[in-house]
Amino acid sequence: MSLRIIGGTFRNRPLKTPKGPQTRPSLAVLRKAVFDILQDEIVDTEFLDLFAGAGAMGLEAISRGAKHATFVDKDRYALRCIDENIKGFHVEDQCELFAADVFVALEKLGKSGRKFDVAYIDPPYAASAEKSLIPKILSLLESLDLLKDHAIVFAEEGAPPQLKPEQMSGSNLRLVNSRQFSQSVLHQLRKS
Repeated sequence: MSLRIIGGTFRNRPLKTPKGPQTRPSLAVLRKAVFDILQDEIVDTEFLDLFAGAGAMGLEAISRGAKHATFVDKDRYALRCIDENIKGFHVEDQCELFAADVFVALEKLGKSGRKFDVAYIDPPYAASAEKSLIPKILSLLESLDLLKDHAIVFAEEGAPPQLKPEQMSGSNLRLVNSRQFSQSVLHQLRKS
């Protein structure tokens, strides 16, 4: 599959992607929807890309003016692709790569005092449905105080959606909307 940056400075630049069924890049139409939503808010942001795969979301954010992107993945092929993509775009100073389980990485980020303007959660669809990963991650983002005021969180799952609105809203997070794109559902949340 050919994966490219769809907008900004690196528009149309190809991304290296991991081979095999372990990773599934987000659809271009879904990525476009995310960055259409963020268009007035992406510049100078701190972007968190969880289950990063090829790093398309974080690199798209950098391409469109984000100050920094943090990528988290534990698959060695995905990590190699993310690293090669970061180096190929010459944005090493704007990126950080965590080779770890998402929960371990979030704990480390929380202890370091990091905070993000935008978080993108895209676990493997089967795993997210079986283990309720997304609600657990949302809860951890809140409890570890990883989100800046008015931060935006996107969570992607397979269609039809398994998550209920009450599973995604927390003490400071509220569900803004959910939209379906082919076999994917994109949930948008905002920290109040």
